[in-house]
Amino acid sequence: GTQPEELVDGECLRSDMRDLLDQLPELQGRVLKMRYGIGFEEPMSLSSIARELEMSRDRARSLERRAHEEMRRLSQQMGAYLAA
Repeated sequence: GTQPEELVDGECLRSDMRDLLDQLPELQGRVLKMRYGIGFEEPMSLSSIARELEMSRDRARSLERRAHEEMRRLSQQMGAYLAA
């Protein structure tokens, strides 16, 4: 089964990810949270997200892509900060 330490790692990862998500522009953050089921019952498809937020699927996809780029940028900054 899963070791308690692994669970803790998963929790840390999730809380780090939440911190990063909270730094995203609101809509980008919402799309990613919905996509990964963070604060929602379960992960949602882009189509469901687009319906929920009343936008086209393409717009939802481009928000997701931008959010991923932003998360990468933020986590690199965080990594640099932690390594310092």
